[in-house]
Amino acid sequence: MKMKIKQTVPRLYFLPSLFTLTNVFFGFMSLTSTFYGRYRWAALWIIIAAVLDGLDGLVARATKTSSDFGIQLDSLADAVSFATATSVLIYFWGLKIIGPAGVFFSFLFIVGGLLRLARYNLRTKNLPDRRFYQGLTVPSAAIFLASLVIFHPSPNYESLTAVFLAGLVLIVSLLMVSTLRYRNFISIFQNRPIDIKSGLLLAMIIAALIFRPKYFFLIFSTLNVLAGPVDFLLVSVRKKLLTRKTERENAQVKMSDLNG
Repeated sequence: MKMKIKQTVPRLYFLPSLFTLTNVFFGFMSLTSTFYGRYRWAALWIIIAAVLDGLDGLVARATKTSSDFGIQLDSLADAVSFATATSVLIYFWGLKIIGPAGVFFSFLFIVGGLLRLARYNLRTKNLPDRRFYQGLTVPSAAIFLASLVIFHPSPNYESLTAVFLAGLVLIVSLLMVSTLRYRNFISIFQNRPIDIKSGLLLAMIIAALIFRPKYFFLIFSTLNVLAGPVDFLLVSVRKKLLTRKTERENAQVKMSDLNG
């Protein structure tokens, strides 16, 4: 008598999955725009995909439709829209001039992005503090490189500039696989009432997006990339100061005991 094995069908929730698949669509649009030499549009599609990537998680949590299937689908979407699309864009826009070296550094970004996504998938259920990420997120890294293209959409034909860009790609790739702490900015505004300061900040962001979008994307994404190393330095300095203060207090206690 053969036993029938009942297979569980993974749940696919419509609304968050719609955002995720639309994210993939814009990643595909970025790839096609890159192949046609429309680099500004390719970078813009990546940023739109990043917005949708942030929204699908918010929608899933708000509607209580989070699932393991959705997490895996989201990571696959990120691998296409950010790791692959950004790597291809950076190669054709700025690294093609240095030949095989340009291929290597472009591929390095894909590797860093995939490793970052794989590590996140393994640890997503055991995150001690969801206010922070470990390592620069793949969408944040993609937005940073895409903002460079939006700021200067004309393709690069200078080897020196390409070498500098390769250095940036290397740094960003290492930051993605690093253990540096990065703030989850979505968690700051989630379930938080808007006060006067938050409203003013939001108004400034909207104004910057309308009147100076390329400067806003470049400055914001650069500050986001630097946030991890800066946070690490500040925490290290605080720990050293605290250690010295503790040693000083212990020394004073010992001196008082000897004098007493």
